[in-house]
Amino acid sequence: MKFLKFTLFIIALLISTDILAAPDIRIENAWIGSTDEGDDMSVAYMSLLSNEDLILTSVTSPRIKTIEMHNTITEKGIMKMRMTNEIKIEHGKTFEFKSGGSHLMLMDFKGPLKAGQKVKLILHFKDKANHSFDKSIDALIK
Repeated sequence: MKFLKFTLFIIALLISTDILAAPDIRIENAWIGSTDEGDDMSVAYMSLLSNEDLILTSVTSPRIKTIEMHNTITEKGIMKMRMTNEIKIEHGKTFEFKSGGSHLMLMDFKGPLKAGQKVKLILHFKDKANHSFDKSIDALIK
């Protein structure tokens, strides 16, 4: 009887762990543009691929005070940046922060961002059930 109870407990634990587990999101090729002394703005790029639909709600960093998510749109033949509060990451489709498209604007940081260093970025997501989770990465400065 003890063995049966123990087995049921383990099965319940495995099921609940799988249900509560954060979605599998791959973040690749994360990099930040280097800056010179006195500069207080840069840009970050990366690719994101998820095994389910997600929403990227924000990006933070211990080293960078302000990180904004921007989309680039063309309006009357002129390219313009627009800040957004959410980025939809569709299941099975790679979302790219890239030059000329969506990107992260990094502002209000101390000291230059020197090539070869790494900066910790924390990406904040929510899933379809509105559960929040974070994913930390180290972005290379180029």
